[in-house]
Amino acid sequence: MTASQLSDDFIIDKWNFSAHPARKITEGEHEAQQSWFHFQRDLPGIDDWLRQSHIPEPLIDAVLAEDTRPRFERMEDGFLLILRGVNLGEGARPEDMISIRILYYKGNLYSFRRRPIRSIQIIREKLKQGTGPESLHDFLVMLIEEMNNRLEELMATIEDQMEALEDDEKGVTADRQRELTVLHRRLLRLTRFVRPQLTALERLSAESHRWLDPELVQWLTNERDTAHRVLESLEMLLEQVWMLREHLQQEVAEKMNRNTYWLSMVAGIFLPITFLSGVFGINIGGMPGVDNDNAFWIFSGVMVVIAFCEFLLLRRLRFW
Repeated sequence: MTASQLSDDFIIDKWNFSAHPARKITEGEHEAQQSWFHFQRDLPGIDDWLRQSHIPEPLIDAVLAEDTRPRFERMEDGFLLILRGVNLGEGARPEDMISIRILYYKGNLYSFRRRPIRSIQIIREKLKQGTGPESLHDFLVMLIEEMNNRLEELMATIEDQMEALEDDEKGVTADRQRELTVLHRRLLRLTRFVRPQLTALERLSAESHRWLDPELVQWLTNERDTAHRVLESLEMLLEQVWMLREHLQQEVAEKMNRNTYWLSMVAGIFLPITFLSGVFGINIGGMPGVDNDNAFWIFSGVMVVIAFCEFLLLRRLRFW
């Protein structure tokens, strides 16, 4: 291995697709044709390597930019495609989707990442086993398919979580509201990237006949439809979140109204009794029953009768 190869730490993998199965590139990187290069974009020296491969400066800036959003741009000698994949890193939140930049330029495909992407790892494993994509175009479609698969797996998990939250018999309202807020944030993060990603795939699909054969064009169209379906599912889940939030808020309001109502009923029943006990609690001369040993029991009986009469009156007036 040459000294230059030892210094190219930013190259994660490189394969030549001029024949099937694809074979690893060991030398002549800058002269390779129909090849795929996978880069760690945040390591030094990568921009110089791209210049040596005659990649225009604006494209280098685009693939190495720190902040990007999904998009597709067609050029005379190829295209630039920026996508977002589910973050499956240890301890990471899957909805914090990570960026992969794909540059198809003069017959070669270049991909750039900062953090590992499971979809790329799956394709690399297949290439090592000799069962990977047969061409660069097949590689592109397979990559988009694998990224959609990871996204659909995440959506299935979120849908299960939403279904559990909709079950009124599971968990108290406060806990469900907190979980619903967390789920709402996840859905908003996903929608932030999936919506422009669908637009990028639609533009790629519309232009794909320039580079792909009809069969791959159809496969790409299928993946575009998959992304569209995922976005529709996200929008539906967001609507479900709002409906469930309103349901939980209404449930809390009904509980508060019911409790307030019963407190008001109790207060209404005891109001005259409280008034009478207050009046007869005055410690001054002239109070009736002071000299009668049975006055307390008579007074208590009168209050019970008053309470019972109020109960019957409220029942007749259908207060409950």
